[in-house]
Amino acid sequence: MIKHSLIVVILFALFSCSSLKRIEKSCEKNPFQELDSTQRANQNLRYTIQTPKSWKKGRTSDGDSYVLDGKFIDSLGYFSTKASVYVSRNAIRETCNDKAFWIEDYLDYYIDFINRWYSDTTFKYLLLKGKHKFYQAIYIINYSNKTPDSRLFKYTTFLFFKENIGYSLTYVSEPKHYETYLPEVEKMINSFSILE
Repeated sequence: MIKHSLIVVILFALFSCSSLKRIEKSCEKNPFQELDSTQRANQNLRYTIQTPKSWKKGRTSDGDSYVLDGKFIDSLGYFSTKASVYVSRNAIRETCNDKAFWIEDYLDYYIDFINRWYSDTTFKYLLLKGKHKFYQAIYIINYSNKTPDSRLFKYTTFLFFKENIGYSLTYVSEPKHYETYLPEVEKMINSFSILE
């Protein structure tokens, strides 16, 4: 009976250690929460942003959206506004909270996430590092993508990271409208603040 109990304790200890190693490896590979679309849509984003009056706030399955009110290209089409900004939040998983993570970890996660959408081609992007008036450093990722109906769009994503939570703010526009609305988007980005 004592031998049987001892074997059970040893097996439990081995199983516990192997579980910790799996968590450790998974935190190194991807420390961010993987939420489904319902969880992402319902999460509290906890930020403030100032938008021009011509921009209207909405919700998507990934977070908040801001679009130019009444500036539709095609009300029935895909990406039907001339300019949009999408705000998304990605938090570190609770099992990984005892480690230190930095904006570079969020950058790696975000690039890997976007890369999944480019499985048949190479994801090409321009990476810039910038400063924000409220935060030490942010990353700016510029890239282009075609919609299923072959329309080309320019994307600029601004990555913020504070207290184990990453935020991405993505500006999307057709190339011919990109420069027109960029000053308004820059004001929005400069006003962005993560709530405590």
